[in-house]
Amino acid sequence: MEQVFEQMSKDPTVIPNWSTFSTMAAMYVKMELFEKAQECLKKVEGRIVGRDRIPFHYLLSMYGSIGNKDEVYRVWNNYKSIFPSVPNLGYHAVISALVRMDDIEGAEKLYEEWVLVRPTDDSRIGNLLIGWYLNNGKSDKVLSFFEHMTEGGGCPNSTTWELLSEGHIAEKRVSDALLCLEKAFTTSGSKSWKPKPIKLAAFLKLCRDEGKMESAEVLIELLRKSGYHNTEAYASLISKDDLSSKIERMNDIVDSENMNGDDNDECQVLFNQVDSSF
Repeated sequence: MEQVFEQMSKDPTVIPNWSTFSTMAAMYVKMELFEKAQECLKKVEGRIVGRDRIPFHYLLSMYGSIGNKDEVYRVWNNYKSIFPSVPNLGYHAVISALVRMDDIEGAEKLYEEWVLVRPTDDSRIGNLLIGWYLNNGKSDKVLSFFEHMTEGGGCPNSTTWELLSEGHIAEKRVSDALLCLEKAFTTSGSKSWKPKPIKLAAFLKLCRDEGKMESAEVLIELLRKSGYHNTEAYASLISKDDLSSKIERMNDIVDSENMNGDDNDECQVLFNQVDSSF
């Protein structure tokens, strides 16, 4: 990568911009070469021109990946000093960075700030906090935050309901988990959502362990009606094999996906921003 950049530098017709250095920074982060990554991020910041907000979102995300909380807050404060208003994507970027660094108090504070100024609702922002609570065993906080979110006008999306089902699965509440999964399949915008195989495998295993086979069949029927036939994980569930065979095959698929790396929602949000800017 460095050799490629060196060759680019020798070409007078090539002028590196902020996206050049953000790409290099992302590669360095992946290789855990954090000092080099931060050098590139400084160059990103020095090449921001005009009223382009997207580089700030990248900086927040990358500094969050590195774990440099001071830089996250510095960039955030600089961002807010330049722009009179910050869009949902900006709050998503900074809250995601803070959640990644386990600064949940900072994330909660900015969530409340966002609620007061948001131009429109964006359930992905609340989902970041719910995900942290789940990953850190705060199941009681999940439900209280969800109530707070909806009472404040938040509209849960399919991923929200999927996350809530995860909390119920952890507490072995089959009926509650199934209710959340049903809402995930039927809520507005669900056509663009696909359930995560690892979540489905966990629910089916719980059904088997608790002897709730009828609940497992309800989930399988939801998959069948939703038209998930072309993906291996979903096709195996819709098959006529017994439940134990389905769970075993699903676990193999989940392990394979984990080896290859799961899709990163944060990266997808950023890529969508870049794509829309050209």
